[in-house]
Amino acid sequence: MRSFSTPILTLLLISLLGLAHGHPGAIKRKGGSGGGGGGGDDNSGNSSNGIPTVANAKNPLCKPWYAVRDAIMGGIFQGRCGDSARASIRLAFHDAGTFSLALQTAGQPNGAADGSMLVDPNEVLRAENNGLQNIVSLLKPLPGQFNVSAGDVLHLAGVLGVLACPGGPVVNAYIGRTAPKNTAPDGLLPDPNSPVPVLTARFADMGFSIRELMALIGAHTTGKQRFVDPQEANDSFDSTVDIWDVRFYSETQSGSTAPGTFKLNSDLNFSHNATTQQDFSRFVGNQNNWAQEYAAAHQKMSLLGLNQNTLTDCSEILPESIDLSTLTVSTSGKGKPPTDPTIDPAKLEAAIEKFRSIWLSN
Repeated sequence: MRSFSTPILTLLLISLLGLAHGHPGAIKRKGGSGGGGGGGDDNSGNSSNGIPTVANAKNPLCKPWYAVRDAIMGGIFQGRCGDSARASIRLAFHDAGTFSLALQTAGQPNGAADGSMLVDPNEVLRAENNGLQNIVSLLKPLPGQFNVSAGDVLHLAGVLGVLACPGGPVVNAYIGRTAPKNTAPDGLLPDPNSPVPVLTARFADMGFSIRELMALIGAHTTGKQRFVDPQEANDSFDSTVDIWDVRFYSETQSGSTAPGTFKLNSDLNFSHNATTQQDFSRFVGNQNNWAQEYAAAHQKMSLLGLNQNTLTDCSEILPESIDLSTLTVSTSGKGKPPTDPTIDPAKLEAAIEKFRSIWLSN
């Protein structure tokens, strides 16, 4: 079994393409569990493909963001759960992950979910951000092209990266971020060899509970490693890297390692440590619960260091989540259902072609 350490936030999506390439409350909206939609019901402006249109925009402030959405989902992601989508999720974590409650209390320069990764040319060159250079170069022109803030572009890309992966839930998208106030502090991403108490303490300094942290690391479900062990480059963290499911949790806890997959010591430690095991295990075989809790934690992450009351919720622009429960392989018999149902490839592709049609580059 291959298992290695890596910085957790660097890893909270070393996965999400992290080193792979290149991770306020419950969300009560249709799609929060991975099966609904960003635009609401059929009377809200969603077309039959589940993609809201600008012609039916509700909030005038959100109108420009339909075009930004299309530039990201179509121009960069091509409507699929590929390397750029994964990298955008990791980028969102790394942008927000330099926030510190301790620095805030002390009145010192602080990080935030402010888009500094697109603004400061040196931040992306830090070792912990290795593999993010390509997605930064792809997103960097958009603020100028659409006359919007870098922080809003970066964190919308993180939200859309989740939705580009079938099964990924709707995470509320906010706009109205201002320019970063200062250079993001260095050295706040946890050390690769830090024990679980150090890692959980760092996330607590960001404002996350252990339960929220365990939900967030599930983003490894679509991640790959490329730099931890170059000899095993492109190995994924679970055996279903192209879908947003909970197989990551069960396979990480398993005593064996599936071919082509890669286990990180940090994930293994979380899955077995006395302080984190219970919250890690609650997501095994529980797609709906995880989708809801991940969406809430990701939203919280996207608002770190910001005043939510000064922002505008533009979730109306988001497409529907692709519901995995309708795409499983049919099983016969009356035995116990599998912990991780198998997804039918033909049904999956049909769903992608229906619900991401306008962005596909076929």
